[in-house]
Amino acid sequence: MLKVFSRNRILLLTLYIFPVLLLLWFLANFSVNVPYWDQWRLTPIFERVAEGNATFFDFFTVHGHHRILIPKLIITTLAFATKWNTQAEIICSVIFVIITFFAICKIAEIQFHNKNKNILHIANILVSLLLFSLVQHQNWLWGFTLFWFLTNLCLIIAIYFIYALDNFSEKTQIFLAAISCFIGSFTLIQGLFSWLVLIPSIFCLEGKSKQKISRVTIWILLFILSCLIYSINYNPIREPKPFLFTEQPLLIINYFLAILGLPLVRISIPAILIGLILLSGFIFFTFYFLKKPWYKFTFAPAAIPWLTIGTFSLISALSISVGRAEYGVENAMISSRYTTTSILFIISLIYLFALFLQQQQKYLSIYKIFAVVMTGIMMVNSVYVVASVKSSFPYMESRKECLEIINYLEDSEFIQESQNSCLVLMNGKTWLVREGAEIMAKLGWREFPQNLEFITKTKQNYGYLDNPQTTENTLIINRDETLSLGGWAIRPNRNKQPNLVLLSFGQNKSFFANAIVNLESNDIAKVLKSKKYNRPRWKVTFSAKSLPIGETIINAWVYNSDKQEFIKLNDEVKVRVEDG
Repeated sequence: MLKVFSRNRILLLTLYIFPVLLLLWFLANFSVNVPYWDQWRLTPIFERVAEGNATFFDFFTVHGHHRILIPKLIITTLAFATKWNTQAEIICSVIFVIITFFAICKIAEIQFHNKNKNILHIANILVSLLLFSLVQHQNWLWGFTLFWFLTNLCLIIAIYFIYALDNFSEKTQIFLAAISCFIGSFTLIQGLFSWLVLIPSIFCLEGKSKQKISRVTIWILLFILSCLIYSINYNPIREPKPFLFTEQPLLIINYFLAILGLPLVRISIPAILIGLILLSGFIFFTFYFLKKPWYKFTFAPAAIPWLTIGTFSLISALSISVGRAEYGVENAMISSRYTTTSILFIISLIYLFALFLQQQQKYLSIYKIFAVVMTGIMMVNSVYVVASVKSSFPYMESRKECLEIINYLEDSEFIQESQNSCLVLMNGKTWLVREGAEIMAKLGWREFPQNLEFITKTKQNYGYLDNPQTTENTLIINRDETLSLGGWAIRPNRNKQPNLVLLSFGQNKSFFANAIVNLESNDIAKVLKSKKYNRPRWKVTFSAKSLPIGETIINAWVYNSDKQEFIKLNDEVKVRVEDG
């Protein structure tokens, strides 16, 4: 009997922690320690902090539509502690979600009062699958977006303070919840909604009618105060469009429903339909648990935390829809950033369904089927995400290589503007990257070598520039035309293969263009007898304006980060550029 009990405990623990282990494996294999996009806007703050010139408004300034005061403080602290290892931010996100999960489980344990432990465990395991789901891969891999996880955490912790701290006075519970909401408010603009959705919970705390009214009044005043502070010099990057809902209501509704269904499916029409089903379920449970006047309810106290979480997610999804719907539903499908918000909505439904089953035991089998289907969907999604991220990983990893050799990248049209430029892949405004790299070097956080060796002859074969094959003839091209080059590149006898091929012309020891090494070539893998050479090909197209007028020679190079040297690929292309 004891052995069976132990086995059950081990199985249960495995089911609880499996999503966490899967996430850690994913991050260990696909996270890259290099700043990306908006992170580059933080480097001037780091410089001012280092010089002792930073002010409160450096952190308080609007970012997009948000006051990310708290995330800026966290990221700055981590940056100085780790010499800006961006993976520390990713670890921070994981910690936020682990705390969120424990808080949710504790709230659920209290609300279920030890009734039907099997249902509670099923619900908790489903929540673990959702919270640590790989469908949030953009937020997981981009440490900067820790604010999504922190906003969710602040709401959940506020609910935890209200429902799980029975030994504390009501004033203390409200005070702690208010601190949590205040932190959330200055993490993302959605955090302001936490004040509103928690009003029923504040009212339901024990006390006389006058006390309840007084608490709610104070709570609302704190919300207004947060909004007033938020509005100080509020100048968002894009003007809000409050009338978009009346002008294009169907567009916003579709976008809203798609965001709700996004954690489960990434195709627009199915996502909209699933979002509609989920919303219908939430409306049903809301009416079911609040079927009596809300001050005389029977089951509602246990449901209020989950209705609060669901309402918060709905309002957040609606606010995102108003701001982003003009870009179309497909815009939501290609971005996994918003799944972190809508996952809370599905979590609320999981617990509301479980509470419903406490009153309607005849539907228990439906819940088990629901759990199996949800698990299957999340596993399929995880497989899809891993395959998708694996195919794009060379682009992600190329940013690290690109940053290291930034001093060798010219200010050419390609490097500054092309979508395939490794510098543009870090930030479309490449001057931000260059400025940020200078600040990082100044602070001693990274080294950017300037006297690297260019190796033109090697005993081993690192690849070829073999397209077009013009080693004996000169390719004549007009300055207004484009030129396409291709070939293959490897690092022989190394597991880590090159992500970039760099192009130079003439005798220049700098590069005017780059290509991502990511194209399939099974023939090379067969010849070299190794699967690690499956995707060694590269191709790049650039304007002839990047080249000088007259004859020149284009060479292709790979960067050997181990020895900090550039190695020339075999063959070259002779080009004559004619003006007009």
